[in-house]
Amino acid sequence: MPTLYVLIGLPGSGKSHWAQTNADRIGAVVVGSDEVRAEFQARGQNPYDGDAVFAEVERRARAHLQAAQSVILDATHYQRRYRRYALDLALQLQVPCVAVWFDIPLVKALQCNGGRTGDRFGEQRLPDHIIGEMAAYFDSPGRDEFDRVVRIKG
Repeated sequence: MPTLYVLIGLPGSGKSHWAQTNADRIGAVVVGSDEVRAEFQARGQNPYDGDAVFAEVERRARAHLQAAQSVILDATHYQRRYRRYALDLALQLQVPCVAVWFDIPLVKALQCNGGRTGDRFGEQRLPDHIIGEMAAYFDSPGRDEFDRVVRIKG
């Protein structure tokens, strides 16, 4: 049975690295918001239109899950409201939904972010205040949301 893995953590917490490192091991395909944003930008679409970006993320995840393939959703999902689409999708398709929570200190996320030098989404350095605001409003995942929560402490 396919499983939906929802990555949850601040920018710079290691989500994308974990997804790429573990996708083959758990037999999953990675669907990432940064990849969708980059594609939107290349096509002249607004990469900051969160509704459109996550509608496409959900469409891709749905197609893979319906084809009986597990999916890793690679995005921050730092608030409950931002992961509702994933939980609803898992419920609709009756697949297990696992949170992979990257529980790292803000200072570590800021250090990792500070080392970013790329120009593609996910490789760009974000302003520190944005990551700080995300940390201030971070909703930890719970068993009331997910079938299982895997906590990766850093």
